[in-house]
Amino acid sequence: MDSPFCRSVRRMMFHLTWLIGWLGLAIAAGAAEINLQDIQFTTLPGDQLRMRFVLDGSAEAPKVFQTDNPARLVLDFDGVRNAMGEKRIPVNTGVVTEVNAVQGNGRTRLVVNLVSMVPYDLETEGNEVRLTLKDAGAIATTETPSRVSGMPDQRIEKIDFRRGPGGEGRILVFLKDPNTLVDLRQEGGKVVASFLNTRLPSRLAKKLDVLDFATPVESIEASSDGRKTQLVITPANSNYDYLSYQSDRLLTIEFRPLTRAEKEEIKKKKFPYTGDRLSLNFQDIPVRSVLKILTEFTGLNIIAADSVKGNVTLGLNNVPWDQALDLVLKAKGLGKRKEGNIIWVAPLDEIIKQEKKELEHVSFREKTEPLRTEIIQLNYAKAVDVLKVLKGMQKSRIQKRSQSGQNQSVSHYASNFKEEVISKEKVAGGSVLSERGEVNIDERTNILIVKDTPHNLEAVRRLVQTLDRPVRQVLIESRVVIANDDFTRDLGVRLNAAKRGGNQSDGTQTLLGGVLGNNNGIVDLPAAIGTGAGGGMGIAIFKLNRFLMQLELSALQNENRGEIVSMPKVVTQDQTEAVIEQGEEIPFQSVSQNGTQTQFKEAVLKLQVTPHITPDDNVIMDLQVTKDARGEVTPDGQIAIDKREIQTTVQVANGETVVLGGIYEQEKSKTVNKLPFFGDLPGLGFLFRRDQKIDQKRELLVFITPKVLKEATAMR
Repeated sequence: MDSPFCRSVRRMMFHLTWLIGWLGLAIAAGAAEINLQDIQFTTLPGDQLRMRFVLDGSAEAPKVFQTDNPARLVLDFDGVRNAMGEKRIPVNTGVVTEVNAVQGNGRTRLVVNLVSMVPYDLETEGNEVRLTLKDAGAIATTETPSRVSGMPDQRIEKIDFRRGPGGEGRILVFLKDPNTLVDLRQEGGKVVASFLNTRLPSRLAKKLDVLDFATPVESIEASSDGRKTQLVITPANSNYDYLSYQSDRLLTIEFRPLTRAEKEEIKKKKFPYTGDRLSLNFQDIPVRSVLKILTEFTGLNIIAADSVKGNVTLGLNNVPWDQALDLVLKAKGLGKRKEGNIIWVAPLDEIIKQEKKELEHVSFREKTEPLRTEIIQLNYAKAVDVLKVLKGMQKSRIQKRSQSGQNQSVSHYASNFKEEVISKEKVAGGSVLSERGEVNIDERTNILIVKDTPHNLEAVRRLVQTLDRPVRQVLIESRVVIANDDFTRDLGVRLNAAKRGGNQSDGTQTLLGGVLGNNNGIVDLPAAIGTGAGGGMGIAIFKLNRFLMQLELSALQNENRGEIVSMPKVVTQDQTEAVIEQGEEIPFQSVSQNGTQTQFKEAVLKLQVTPHITPDDNVIMDLQVTKDARGEVTPDGQIAIDKREIQTTVQVANGETVVLGGIYEQEKSKTVNKLPFFGDLPGLGFLFRRDQKIDQKRELLVFITPKVLKEATAMR
């Protein structure tokens, strides 16, 4: 029987069961809300590395598995969410290169990328999971030095270097296994290519000097430690961009030269913020609290002025911390000044007032600080040239002060002075010497004697250090090529009729060959045969009793090919004119009221050049190339001079050759001397005419090749 009491008991049991179920779900949900908060790295004695995975709840041992190629350790944390906001964490410590975090399917997977597989220990304590990677030396005792158990036989078979058509430097690495893993990165001004688990033959473990190829690459050094192989590539300068691409077993690392404009354009495109990324989502939070969060995140010391007040609402997701700081400061009209690892935050007006006070203090110190005298030895620059720069700066500074009535900060100039070549136009508006400063020189010993305040003396030293540098030098090679190709052909005929004398010995008896020697010819059009040139043939073509008709054919063909190459070369400093010449002075006479005077004209081979080396290693040259020669004698006995000269300004890349100019001349002529009517007879016309053909060619070419000398070469 269903009494009211039984129904009440059933309802109570139902509600109790429902409550227990919800509690279970809440406990399960709470258990699933475990977050991975941080990953910390600590180096231990014996080349060991300990990684600590910090959770916000009780930690359980993750599932671990590994792969040998590539070398990786994979840790699966079930029921753990990645709260760090980062998916890729660079390590580059010990055998660990980086850690990748992937979240999905109710778990977080951490992939630890290794240089090579090493022994490891895993332990759990409280809210931490600790992974200790031990020294790999134990592996080397059981395996061969070149291979680790489970790893393929990977090695580099050949290393080559080539220059591309655009001046690119191409490093060609021939691999045995196309699946070889390569890590390409930039370290300390050099580019390092690491080949994981790859052997290097001993014959390839050396340094290649490729500076003579005129590419952005200076040298390539290959080395191996038994576990990995490295190529350390040293650039020749900082104006380059690099990339790598692979085709089957050939890996190519290419360095492309950049001009200054291209480099600046790349810098502009780069993101200006480099801080670690973080996420900030707050509603109406005090600015001071935001600064405190950034202090804890970055480890920097941030000092906020008392006037920093107000609240801000933030919704930033995965942005660099330095960008987040700038956004907060701009939103509240604040500014910052950084000195070392300390950042001072204050309203902009307050910062401006503080800087103004500092400038006034500097000006007062300039006027009251005691003067000191310092002697500065110059090694490369001339003391008189540096004196002009310093005095020009002092004069410009005094004039500027008299016009504006304001003082500029010497210490501010010195602190912001950059170590780069300063032109006279740029430094003319700066301020190094104070109004009380003096500078003198001793030309005999090439020293500067500077008297000024200690702070200004420091600025002078830094300026002199910039100016007192060896000037770059350039070798200019020129080639003047004069080529000629002459061709002359002359065909003539002489036809005579002679009567023989009364006896057999009279008259001409020769019937074939020789010269007739009879000037009373019917046709007298012989070739212009000089002494020992050309040839002729005589033949008797008709004979009747005492009458004889004789024919003489003459021909001349002259071919003349020649080439004159002159190669003047000279070495000079940047922005310094150089002249080299060789030749003779030819006398000629002139008649005037004072009588006959003898003067001299030069007929020389001359190279005159003023080079300017640009920052991208091009050379701009003001050139004058002359190749004069002795010419023909004039009717009055004077000697003419054949002039060949070019004047131009040209820009040429370092080591390349360009044609400055050329003159091409060609003279062609065809002359026919003949008897009217008879010279046009078909078949027999050649007996009554003379044919002459002339083809003469002259060509002048001027080449120039500049080569910028490296400092070590120039010193030698």
